[in-house]
Amino acid sequence: MYKKQWIDMESEQFAVWMRLAVMPNFRKFVGRIEVDLDSGDYTLTIANNYDVSEWSGEKHIVLSTANTLGGRNFFLGTLFLVAGGFCALLDIIFIVIKFFRKRER
Repeated sequence: MYKKQWIDMESEQFAVWMRLAVMPNFRKFVGRIEVDLDSGDYTLTIANNYDVSEWSGEKHIVLSTANTLGGRNFFLGTLFLVAGGFCALLDIIFIVIKFFRKRER
């Protein structure tokens, strides 16, 4: 009997879940709340559909605010800016060397 493996491939949650994690400790964005919440108590119901105890894995729920870049960790953005600045500095050094070096004939 044929069984569907991928039910909703257009789902943002499914796309995030299938994205590979680079590090062993990672966060996967599951959803967002688009409206302001009133203060009070809320109930969150979770279904554990994927057991991670086989390799001593753990699951945690983190409620966080997000910015335009996605989250609270600015390491990757900072790394890109530093690497870009380093490349720009090397470009300037090579241009100066090229124009001030005498040509050999």
